Amino acid sequence: MRQLTWDDLIPAHLLAEDPMAKYTPEQQDMVYWVINILETLPERNPDTEEYYKEVDEALPSLEKAGIDFKELMTKRRQIRTSVVEKLNGQQVRIPGYLLPLETSQGRVTEFLLVPYVGACIHVPPPPPNQIIHVKYNQKKGYKSSKLFEPVWVTGDIVIKSLLKELFLVDGSAEIAIGYSMQAKGVEPYKE
Repeated sequence: MRQLTWDDLIPAHLLAEDPMAKYTPEQQDMVYWVINILETLPERNPDTEEYYKEVDEALPSLEKAGIDFKELMTKRRQIRTSVVEKLNGQQVRIPGYLLPLETSQGRVTEFLLVPYVGACIHVPPPPPNQIIHVKYNQKKGYKSSKLFEPVWVTGDIVIKSLLKELFLVDGSAEIAIGYSMQAKGVEPYKE
């Protein structure tokens, strides 16, 4: 059985490439600001036009500095959505935080495993290759003591792109997922 880290879920050649390395810290900050705005804003409409106006003003200055924003967005999307094909079908063990989706008799039977506390309920959610959809035996389940409980999950990991509706206090959101597991074991996190 292979023990994974979250970086193991991203193709190594993509992790090695840093498309931002050649830019100054100020340019990097500007690019990340624009990306975060574009990823978190709803579609352009009269209520969001002020924010889009700021982005529309920033893009020409990035272009003037020789920063190809579209290329950076393409590379970012590739890093965030690419999966590691050789993991498909392997038995693995990975730590993460449990975000319950379904429970049965007080036990969690379906959940999202995410790399950090608050993932998926804060905008933006982690990228698809940093979320694992986990199903656990209906009869067994996992007695979770809290939201985002740290756990170890053992099972066969498969590459499976899917969208899962996550219901939040203030609404719902569709979460893109890159991996799935049928858990053979879920246990509290211990190093």
